[in-house]
Amino acid sequence: MSGGTLTTAFRSGLSALQTAQAGLAVASQNIANANTPGYVRAEASLAPRVLLGPGGGVEISSVRRAADRFLAAASYYAEAQRGAADVRSGLIARAQAAFGDPTGETSLFAGIDRIWGAFAELGVDSTSALRRDSAVQSIQQTFYGIERAATDVQALITEADERIAEKVGEAQNLITRIHELNGEIRLTRRVAGEATGAENAQSALIDKLSGLLDIRVTPQGDGTVTVRTAQGALLVGEQVATISYSPSGATFTSFNAIQYQIASDVTTNLEPYISGGELGGLLQARDGDLRNLAEALGGLSAGLADTLNQVHNQNAPYPVTGALTGRQTGLLSTDALNFTGTATIGLVDSAGALSQRLTILFDAAPPRIDVETSSGTTSTTFTNTIGAFTTALNTALGAGGSAAFSNGRLSITPTSGGVVVQQDEPSAGGAARAGRGFSHFFGLNDLASRATPIFFETGGVAGDAHGLNSGGALSFDIRDGSGRIIAQPTFTIAGALTNPGSTWSDLVTALNNTTTGLGRYVTFSYASDGRITFTPNAGFQANLTDDTTSRGATTLSVSTLFGLGPSASATRAVDIKVAQAILNDPGRLALGRPDLSAQLTTTVSEAGDARGAAELSKAGNVIRTFPAVGALSAQTGTLSVYAARISGDVGRAASDSERSLRGAQALANAANDRRAEVEGVNLDDEFIRLTTYQNAYAAASRVIQAADEMFDVLLNLGR
Repeated sequence: MSGGTLTTAFRSGLSALQTAQAGLAVASQNIANANTPGYVRAEASLAPRVLLGPGGGVEISSVRRAADRFLAAASYYAEAQRGAADVRSGLIARAQAAFGDPTGETSLFAGIDRIWGAFAELGVDSTSALRRDSAVQSIQQTFYGIERAATDVQALITEADERIAEKVGEAQNLITRIHELNGEIRLTRRVAGEATGAENAQSALIDKLSGLLDIRVTPQGDGTVTVRTAQGALLVGEQVATISYSPSGATFTSFNAIQYQIASDVTTNLEPYISGGELGGLLQARDGDLRNLAEALGGLSAGLADTLNQVHNQNAPYPVTGALTGRQTGLLSTDALNFTGTATIGLVDSAGALSQRLTILFDAAPPRIDVETSSGTTSTTFTNTIGAFTTALNTALGAGGSAAFSNGRLSITPTSGGVVVQQDEPSAGGAARAGRGFSHFFGLNDLASRATPIFFETGGVAGDAHGLNSGGALSFDIRDGSGRIIAQPTFTIAGALTNPGSTWSDLVTALNNTTTGLGRYVTFSYASDGRITFTPNAGFQANLTDDTTSRGATTLSVSTLFGLGPSASATRAVDIKVAQAILNDPGRLALGRPDLSAQLTTTVSEAGDARGAAELSKAGNVIRTFPAVGALSAQTGTLSVYAARISGDVGRAASDSERSLRGAQALANAANDRRAEVEGVNLDDEFIRLTTYQNAYAAASRVIQAADEMFDVLLNLGR
């Protein structure tokens, strides 16, 4: 045998030994990481060594991970759906718990039913101080129950906002580390090193990132990866993205956007590029599910208050004493009165006898107040402004009392005794403004109150002076159809709008200006019920973020007066309570229904009159119209049905989110199991490989040993 042949034998045996040793290391590594989450098994590829010619031996050409990019993509998608469903389901379930069991005695909706029951008991005995106090406390506790639920929902919104900041921080750390590993993998590959360790570490990070937001991963030829959101925003490539978020830290407020920047490009909003993952679920819950629920609670509180006030303003307490002071309407004395129909004001002496009757004929030409006293009947006319009407009413009361309208509030003060305001239903010719009666609209005898308007239908006309103080401003976020912020305009009360005669119509026109206003993005309108609304133009979204306007001495902003923006509706859930005067003295609860059509000097207010209590007990079943709020569309029905619908919507949302979670979990488990079958470690297979490499190692050793022995023989032949 020649020396060349022996050299070839040595070379082949040595390469086989080295290859078997490397193969043993790969198999051992796989076995050691069999239970490591996210580990992808390594595979060694064998190839003939040809650099030294035929018989050069064997070598490991590469060690690659058994990764399947398509199964991995399915896993990323499934994990994103599971992450979104998990956080959303948890938040909605906790929000539902704030309402209590709808069938239980302590639930929010059971509290509403207790109110009608308490008034039914007062209908039997309205003189019972204990029952009066119980009724007042039932109402107050129900409003407190709505407030607690709203507070819990707001706490969940705040929690979701804070968790968004936390998850954005986690995502940024993962993105940065994935990008760093890209550099490590690229460098290792360039020097022909084994990069499976770095690739596995990177894969584990990508798996975690897929649970935070939906991503697409594209492998590159040099072993690195490009990571984008499912909607296309680049996170990791040649450059690395920077994302950040600052939570608002406040309730009933607008939220900041998740900031996104790649290299030195301008900062933009990342949220439109997120449709899944925990971040997607948190955004959906915060800006959709929970916000809609908060608005619905505000609508429920306002609906309950308005229902009670509608009846209570037709009633009177016993004895009828003191003045009637109305709610904050946000109106000015120069505003159009804009009432139709007829209302009656009765002055009652300390003995409960009717001493003076004022009949207000809003539809007369001109409108007038007919005054009946023991001396006869007189009339006082007035023009169609609140100020002119108040002056006429003050004149008509004469020595019997006085009327005033100041800072948005109407008050009627008798000289002695008390005052009662009544009318027929608006549908039967009773006085009405924006669908509410005279006393009801001004809130002269409200049972439930709030410092700012309970309802947003002002009943005004577009020709009224807007009365907004100079320098106030409305700020908006304008987004395109994909949710990207494209403008953040601020509209200021300035220029011609500061003229004393500038009207609501002028304001709407200025807001709709496509150059100096928001007309490119939004269309404002002044509705027939006296409410300003805005509708985003096609392809845009609009959100009111700040409002520093104020109307005259009322201090009410445009959003507070007209209910612009989600917070204007949602805050009603925590602001509305039983009127303080009634809370302090349940004897002021108006349970009687005096007959103001009686002859003068007739006793119309008597102890034990429970007709008003009977009407209050039926209020929950009165058909009324509820405006659209949150995810609830405008509807007509009873308050009890409206409350039941909110309960049903909450329960349905919780059930749907739980069902979505179960489906997402099943999908994620299936995707991960299928991926693990292909990429995971099978111990039986690895032990077979381990045995094979051990045998190959032993065989290579024997080849080298045989070549060594033959070499010794050749050396000793000439001796």
